[in-house]
Amino acid sequence: MTKPIALILALAASLLAAPALASQRVAIIDPNGFEKPMPAQWVQLPAGWQTQGGVLWDQSAPCGATPSLRWQARSPDGSQLLTIHPSEAWTWDNLGFPPSQGNCPRQPITSARQYLETWIRRQRPGARVLDYRDRPDYVRSPPPPAAAGTTWRKEAGEVLLAYAAQGTEVREVVAVVVLFSDMSMPGVMPGEVRRFMSGTASGTTTLRAPAGRLEIELLGRIAGTMQVDPHWQARMDRHNRQVASDGLRGQVARGQIISETNREISDMNMRGWQDRNAANDRMHDRSIDAITGTTRYQDPAAGGAVRLDGFSDNAWRAADGSYIQSDDPHFDPNRDLDTEAERLERIE
Repeated sequence: MTKPIALILALAASLLAAPALASQRVAIIDPNGFEKPMPAQWVQLPAGWQTQGGVLWDQSAPCGATPSLRWQARSPDGSQLLTIHPSEAWTWDNLGFPPSQGNCPRQPITSARQYLETWIRRQRPGARVLDYRDRPDYVRSPPPPAAAGTTWRKEAGEVLLAYAAQGTEVREVVAVVVLFSDMSMPGVMPGEVRRFMSGTASGTTTLRAPAGRLEIELLGRIAGTMQVDPHWQARMDRHNRQVASDGLRGQVARGQIISETNREISDMNMRGWQDRNAANDRMHDRSIDAITGTTRYQDPAAGGAVRLDGFSDNAWRAADGSYIQSDDPHFDPNRDLDTEAERLERIE
């Protein structure tokens, strides 16, 4: 037997004899739940890691990006920290208006890499970017099929950062999967094409450790074990069943809204300054509704207007702060779901 082969066999034997790394399956809890707190997702972590946080219901989240996760897992010695940050959403178009903030911000972010760059500027000011790579392997499900002039795409990326935290030089990997929708339609001028886009960054995930101790691939391995709890998903799906069956009608309604928006844009030059600003506000709200597939409802308990899925004609606010929607005129969650809920007034 030659020496190289002997070494390979010896190494293989030692690997087989070595114990597998211990792990634990932990639940990510929805503290609001429905009737009571319940597991929303499950994830496999190294043994001994401690967790905190869970599902976040935030009705003021940008463009209605809720629920999402605000959750952390920390190694026993505290040196490694895995964090899932709340989802974010935004819109963009080529209508010539400047970027803006608010309930559904307008931002020129059209790729996963651009989103990570803006996230770093906001969340890690002064951090040094050491590397970036596309991560198509993080996309675990396909985007929705194209329909009614709207196409969908998913992008994933990962960036490696270096910065000092509490006097210690650290390394951090930041990964994200972004869902984009793109819609194009003729404008009011010959040859003009209006383009509308929306983006949703679902749970930007970070893994941080002291310099020299970061195991970059650990993030991907942990993320690959995450699974939605079927009972929680069933409860989430219950009030969306009618929405799914009415999806086509919702697409048509969004097209009608955009057509009305175009007519308003073409008339803007004939109005006074106050009228133009009022039209801009209406156009912006309707454009957001059209791009994101949302509808505004008046919810005094939430402090004003909220954006909900636009495929349904009726919405209620449940006592636990969640929202219920249906297109069935005879549906009543107080009766059919045995839950206390208040009907919301739709903002036209």
